[in-house]
Amino acid sequence: MESLRDIRQNIKAIKSTQQIMQTMKMISNARIRKAQDAMTAARPFATKMLEMVRDLTPEVLALPQPQDGPETWASRLFVNRTANPDKIGLIVITGDKGLTGSFNAVVLRSAMRFIKEHQEKEIFVFAIGKKGRDFLARLRLDNLHIVYESVGIFPKVSYAHAELLGEALLKVFLKEKLHNVTLIYNDFKSLASQNLVEEIILPFTPGAKTEKKFSEEFTFEPGLLDIFKLMVPRLVKANMYRVLLESQAANLAATTSAMDAASKNAGEIVSALGLKLNKVRQAGITNEILDIVNGAEALNN
Repeated sequence: MESLRDIRQNIKAIKSTQQIMQTMKMISNARIRKAQDAMTAARPFATKMLEMVRDLTPEVLALPQPQDGPETWASRLFVNRTANPDKIGLIVITGDKGLTGSFNAVVLRSAMRFIKEHQEKEIFVFAIGKKGRDFLARLRLDNLHIVYESVGIFPKVSYAHAELLGEALLKVFLKEKLHNVTLIYNDFKSLASQNLVEEIILPFTPGAKTEKKFSEEFTFEPGLLDIFKLMVPRLVKANMYRVLLESQAANLAATTSAMDAASKNAGEIVSALGLKLNKVRQAGITNEILDIVNGAEALNN
C-alpha cells in the first residue's frame, strides 16, 4: 500500500500538470479568435481568384501561345498531358507541437496510407510543421524526397510563408513535370471538430466551357495571357495562405479541446487520489487505535 507521503506527492504533481494544461487552454483560447478572423478574411479572396482563373482558362488555352516543348505553360497547369505519371507531389501540413489530441495523428496516418498506395512512384514532399517533417524524415524511403520544409511557423502564419511555399510548389511542379500534387491537412470546421482534407490541388480543374467570352466584354492589358500568368501564381499563394490559416485555426481548436479534456481527467484523478488518501489516513488511525487498545489490554492482564 502506498504511504500518505507518496499519495500527497502524486496529488501535487498532477495538480501542477493540470495548471499547465489549463494555461495552455487559456493561451489557445486567446489566439483562436484572431486565427479565425484571419482565416475568414482569407477565404473570399482565394475563392474569387479561383473562380476568375477558371473562367478565363478556356479562352487562355485557346490562344496561340509560345510553345515550351509539346505543351504550353498554361496547359501544364490545367491539362498537364506531358507530365511524368511516375512522379507526384504531396503537401503534408501538421502542427509543430504535440498535446493536440489526434490532430497530427490523423494527418500522418493519411499521409502514410498515401505513400503506401504510391510506393512505386517518386513522391516529392512539401512538409509543413515539425511533427510531419520529423515523421517523414524518419521513414528514409528511397522514393520519398523532401523538397521543401517549413517548421516553427505556427501559430504566427503570415503571407510570406505562403509565398515561399507557393513558389517552391510551382517550381518543383513544372521542373519535375509532376503528374499531380495532393494536399493533406486538417480543415477548421468548429471549435469542437476538424475535418481531414485530402485533395489534388495541381493541376487545376478547368472551368466549364460557356458561350460567354470575357475577351469580348473586357480589354486586357498588357494581354490576357500575361494577366493569366500573373494570376495563377497569385492564386496558388492565396490558396496556400488560406490552407495554412485553416490548419492553424484547427490546430488551436484541437489544442483547446485536448487540454480541456486532459484538465478534467486530471481533476478526476486528483479526486480519486484524495479519496484514497483519506482511506489510507483512516486505516492508519484505526491501526494506531487498535495498537493502543491492545497495549492497554496487555498491561491490564
